[in-house]
Amino acid sequence: MIKKPTQKELTAQVVQLSMEHQLAHLAVQRRRIELNDQYRAYFAVYGEPEPNFRGIRWEDPRYAGVISHTDGAYELLRKAKQKRYTVKRRLDTAVRKLMTLTGVSLDVPAEACTAPPLPLPVRRFTSAGETLQ
Repeated sequence: MIKKPTQKELTAQVVQLSMEHQLAHLAVQRRRIELNDQYRAYFAVYGEPEPNFRGIRWEDPRYAGVISHTDGAYELLRKAKQKRYTVKRRLDTAVRKLMTLTGVSLDVPAEACTAPPLPLPVRRFTSAGETLQ
């Protein structure tokens, strides 16, 4: 029989996973900065294939050099994103378990839908003062 964690254990787990998620998020940000720095360095030396386009066209052979140059940094970014997603899933599961244990409802709170106010009708006139409506 599997022992269910106590509220105190689940709370500690949520705190720990929250910190792991923050660290994983910071890792993704740093990896993205490193990758962008490598893109800038490559394009500074070899020039950009399309100066007016921001991004990498993976299927375009003109970008093959920059893709091969940044493979390592891109792979590190991809792994960091995967780790962040995994930690986020684990955190969500722990929070749901804690909410269930403490009796907090998992339903979406019923709030009144606030639609934007309707615009007031505009009366349009010609330069002679005649209405256009």
